[in-house]
Amino acid sequence: MDIKNVTAELAAHADGSFLDIVPFNGSHVGACSITGVSPVWEMHPDTDEWFYIIEGEFEITLLAGETPQQFVAKAGSTFVVPKGIWHKPGAPQGAKFMYFTPGQTLHSDDPLSS
Repeated sequence: MDIKNVTAELAAHADGSFLDIVPFNGSHVGACSITGVSPVWEMHPDTDEWFYIIEGEFEITLLAGETPQQFVAKAGSTFVVPKGIWHKPGAPQGAKFMYFTPGQTLHSDDPLSS
């Protein structure tokens, strides 16, 4: 068994680094520290994606129809983006978070035209 300190791992890597923290059921639980908003949308067609916000405020914009919906999750919050939903993560003021995405990830600059 390997115990990892997530805070120390994030501090040891550049902002924007997506880190594989621990293996879990054939995938990895990850962590990241970001500042800014993703320039592209992403979607996971076969699995949900889990987030836990460690520090800061994390914005997630969902596109479940033609109108984007934006949500803000503060430190200590957790949420799941359902499979098949286009979403765009961001943290204009910076955030540290953990995530679990066991399936495929698709990216798009314009998901409405996909």
